[in-house]
Amino acid sequence: MAEQNNQQKKGGQQQDANQLIQVRYDKLHELQANGKNPFEITKYDVTHHSTDIKDNFESLEGQEVTVAGRMMFKRVMGKASFCNVQDLKGRIQAYVHVMRSVKNLMQISRNMTWVIF
Repeated sequence: MAEQNNQQKKGGQQQDANQLIQVRYDKLHELQANGKNPFEITKYDVTHHSTDIKDNFESLEGQEVTVAGRMMFKRVMGKASFCNVQDLKGRIQAYVHVMRSVKNLMQISRNMTWVIF
């Protein structure tokens, strides 16, 4: 009985993994069909890392800084959004506010997020 339950669990886990892989393939093909290459290597000029900004916040206040990293999660709340970015040295939270006069500030789709500050 216990052996049969273990086999059923393994079969269910295998099916879940296959479904997850299929969803990822579908999203990849959708991006490629829309002319987007998720594997494209891009260059981005970084002025500071997350720890530099946190440690020198007072002296950097009012200045423009650029950070690049992986967006770990986002919270979109109407015109205001928050995202946590992890770079080589740590994590930092960014606040994005969409103004009516600025077009294409933030484009959000199901599969990817582009944030332009």
